[in-house]
Amino acid sequence: MGGQMFGGVWGFEDLTVDGKAVEGGGGARPWLEFRDDGTVWGSYGCMPFRVKADLGATELTVGEELPVPAPSATPPPPRDSQGTCEIPGQRKRDQKGQEGQKGEEQQTDGSSGQDARKSAAEDASKKDKQLAELRAKVRKFFRGRLTLTGKKLPPVAGGPPPGSLPRLTNEHGDVATLSVIRAPEFFDIRYELTGWTVYDHIEGYNSGKDLYFDFHPDGTVTGKLGCNDFTAKAYFNGAHLFFRDPERTTHRTCAAPNMADEENVFERLTRPVNYLYIADGVSIEMSDDVNDEHLATGLHFTDITKR
Repeated sequence: MGGQMFGGVWGFEDLTVDGKAVEGGGGARPWLEFRDDGTVWGSYGCMPFRVKADLGATELTVGEELPVPAPSATPPPPRDSQGTCEIPGQRKRDQKGQEGQKGEEQQTDGSSGQDARKSAAEDASKKDKQLAELRAKVRKFFRGRLTLTGKKLPPVAGGPPPGSLPRLTNEHGDVATLSVIRAPEFFDIRYELTGWTVYDHIEGYNSGKDLYFDFHPDGTVTGKLGCNDFTAKAYFNGAHLFFRDPERTTHRTCAAPNMADEENVFERLTRPVNYLYIADGVSIEMSDDVNDEHLATGLHFTDITKR
């Protein structure tokens, strides 16, 4: 099973440490990426790490920690300033803005303004505590020698034979089941962009197979926008990705529905959005990383065919 994990990004379906289930820290999603250079990159929960690792068919040995290189690009901030992972310096900027509004709030409704700031500070403190606990437990779990087995999925009536998810057990008996964030075969698949979403509502595109994305391991994205070819850059960071520098590489004119799709998609690619995503090898679901899911916009892709 170990060989099937290389090239993929994996989240924690569940984690048990010291006999207790570990809860998420304010929506943070720890993740692991097994690379073929003998390292694992990941996050303990909004805290990146890189370690030496030896992954075999049934065993994983986690070695010393290594420096984490600086990211090649900085993700855009969440639209509501409260994504799952706080951007460095964001809280100080928010506090500064709140201080700037303090005098005005006191003049208009001092009591409610102070109550709001107190509530926000308490919420932030609670989130910090949950996140610190999550990081400590994930870090404690992911150490030393771990055995690798499979957790069989329940059968679905009328569906194919059930598969299994990787399961890691450390030397202390702590257990984690991993789930796919980005399937190892992700870069071998052509994805058709079928719709855009707002919360749980989806609007379909009309261009069919004339609207597709090919993701490449170097971060380049190529494809077709409905009429014209395009290129862009995709920056991956565990459970997140964002786009930069979209550019049309042809200049054709097509049927009106295709051109409408193209303008819609191109505009979305230019937006400063940091997406949470799941790419399981069949589809991709991207959703804006915001604190209020009712504000989230996203994109939905389906697998056209293996390239």
